Amino acid sequence: LLFNLINSADITDSQKKEIADLTNDIFKAPDFTLNSIRDSAYTLSELKGKVVLLNFWATWCGPCRMEIPDFNELYLEHKDDGFVILGISTSDTKDMLENFLKSYKMEYPVLYGSTTDINQISNNYGGIVALPTSVLVGRQGQIIRIYPGAILKDYAADMYSAFIYDLKIALRNDK
Repeated sequence: LLFNLINSADITDSQKKEIADLTNDIFKAPDFTLNSIRDSAYTLSELKGKVVLLNFWATWCGPCRMEIPDFNELYLEHKDDGFVILGISTSDTKDMLENFLKSYKMEYPVLYGSTTDINQISNNYGGIVALPTSVLVGRQGQIIRIYPGAILKDYAADMYSAFIYDLKIALRNDK
């Protein structure tokens, strides 16, 4: 609809420019900074040039735990291509996450924050209402797609296939 409006002959070039300026950032991933359990700070905007999967999850969430092996595999396979996964815990403290990681190996950064910080980030992404929820962010910082629910190779083949397709295109684009 917006594309048709911008390309309509019924509006002036000045109006087209105003529309383009107003909608330029509509797909831009909101920036944030969170700490990892390894005491590193991660700022999304500093990862520009990489393809980033933001995975909102919690240790108490069964489907979230089920995603971890597939995400470990994907991360290890594609990290040299510029792929980063950030596991954003929505409800766990650093101590809880460290205890969790004694049983579950996560190859990618695990981030946490205060309830206020996590709620703000969630709200900036439209409200994370289901766990897990993942957001694929392209190399230029644009949101490519939001995946509500678990991305599981063996249990959600359609979503997993769609994710792999989106990931491969994102990794190939804008190198």
